Amino acid sequence: MKTNNIKTEKEYREICAAMDVLIEKGTKPGDMELLTNEDKSDYMRLSALVRQWEKVHYPHPIPINPLIAQIQERMAERNLKQRDTARLLGIDEARMSEILRGKKPIGMRLAKNLRKCLQIDADIILDFA
Repeated sequence: MKTNNIKTEKEYREICAAMDVLIEKGTKPGDMELLTNEDKSDYMRLSALVRQWEKVHYPHPIPINPLIAQIQERMAERNLKQRDTARLLGIDEARMSEILRGKKPIGMRLAKNLRKCLQIDADIILDFA
């Protein structure tokens, strides 16, 4: 199965199956290092194709800032909308939106209000603000 890149989901599954065969072939004797050089090379080539396909079609989610996650969790627990949370914290809704998107930093006054009004642990605020 020689190909420069994967073009379809079917092809992706076929390449994964071919990799499984090579893994099985390598683990039977006890170590992938016992594969022939040709099989090792084929495995490396196929895994590079799979990584390339998965990077485009199955991207990892963007990690969320733990402080933002805490704010969102508190909002959900209390059934607060963004504007309600902004009012509670003493900021305008636009600023609240920017904070939740990670676009604006959190100042000392807001940090204190997050701790006081939403009961967010000060360590999380200090570590991730």
